Amino acid sequence: MSGLRSLVVSIHDVAPATLGEAIAVRATVDAIAGPVPVSLLAVPRYHGQAWHDGAAQWLRDRVERGDEAVLHGLVHMDEGRRDGAEFARRDSVGDTIARLAFAHAELRGLGVHAAGFVAPAYAHPPALGAALATSGLEWWATRNRLVTAAGASLALPSVGLGASTLLKRALSPAGAATMARALARAPRVRLDLHPADMRHRRLTDAVDRLLTLLMEQGRTLRTHGDLVGTTLGPWARSSLVGVR
Repeated sequence: MSGLRSLVVSIHDVAPATLGEAIAVRATVDAIAGPVPVSLLAVPRYHGQAWHDGAAQWLRDRVERGDEAVLHGLVHMDEGRRDGAEFARRDSVGDTIARLAFAHAELRGLGVHAAGFVAPAYAHPPALGAALATSGLEWWATRNRLVTAAGASLALPSVGLGASTLLKRALSPAGAATMARALARAPRVRLDLHPADMRHRRLTDAVDRLLTLLMEQGRTLRTHGDLVGTTLGPWARSSLVGVR
């Protein structure tokens, strides 16, 4: 298993407010790659909003069918209530521990277990790293690495699109395709997809092309948890770099 070239498909920002678009992204993956597992990055209080029963049931159903639930912050906003980076350098370790614990409990309250964590916008300051080490989570991912609570890590470079500005929408499809081709020989790649990608035809078309390109590299769709269990697990002590 560890010799396979792998692809992790992550759907970010999964929440009631984005559910229709998240379902559309999930359907796109099915249409291109077949019935494969993906990672659903769920936000327990996205922009301050609680989950309703229908959205929670959809998430539970997807996990039962093999998808992976991942904790993706608590509210997915900064202190100025702007969407995106939730964890900042000025945050204390204690406050970050409390936020993580509350977010994890909220997700468990939906009937979903998450073993791992990805920070909103990949904003990963030192306090967050210290808090994760005490969180009880089994793993977390940054933009370019997958890390375990036991202190092992491996490279997991990410490819994704940008929807937040006109310039990003114009340039990111070509940039993402170039990066995907450059990573053709990489043993593991993550494709980051967002509900916002479904709001722009240019990005929707780019999602199709990116996933097709990565699949044509002979990759097997896996979750972060798969990599932790089959790659980091056996090799953690002998061949991986410890995280400091």
